[in-house]
Amino acid sequence: MKRVFFPLLLLVFSIARAAEPPAPLPAPQHVEFKYYGFYCVVDYAHMMCLTNFSGQYMEPHTGQVIGFHDRYNLDGISAVAGWQWRKETALGLGFTYFNDPQKSFSQIPVFVEFRSHYLRSRLTPFTSLQIGYTIPLGTKNLAEEYTRVISGGIAFAVNIGLRFAVKQKFGLNIYGGYQMTHLNSVERGFNGVAGTRMSELYDNFKFGLGVNF
Repeated sequence: MKRVFFPLLLLVFSIARAAEPPAPLPAPQHVEFKYYGFYCVVDYAHMMCLTNFSGQYMEPHTGQVIGFHDRYNLDGISAVAGWQWRKETALGLGFTYFNDPQKSFSQIPVFVEFRSHYLRSRLTPFTSLQIGYTIPLGTKNLAEEYTRVISGGIAFAVNIGLRFAVKQKFGLNIYGGYQMTHLNSVERGFNGVAGTRMSELYDNFKFGLGVNF
């Protein structure tokens, strides 16, 4: 009897185990970007001029009055490094290098950045506010009527965008914003001879892409 009972019991146990539903697969872990500690952001931005700057100056040798009409679009690369002590609050230092196609406005704004992220989900909106001072590099375009930044001034930017967390310590940014640059002295001249130096204010809409780590 035992010779029949134990094999039969083993068969029933095997059939019961086979009939059990398979164990569910573990749920994928939610990707949450870190919200504490050191952070770094590297961006590329294109800045479209919102206002035209128009005026005129007198060529010093001939006395000819020369008019100008500027609309400078800029391209820039920026880098920021700082410390984030919670998701809503981060403080960093950064710089941007930007220029225009005519090579007239090469400059480096150096700034303090206040950055906030509003969710701890994989996709979160963010804002950043940048305040600093722009340093000109002294370049000028090669046309007869040239432009060169002599002295920089206050630089201000505000950005609103989205960050997508690829990993806990790596995300992608896309944003739009506003860039204001006040230049204390811009030199305009003709054939290498300075005509006037004056302060100028430029407003730009900016669109950017970058990484956050």
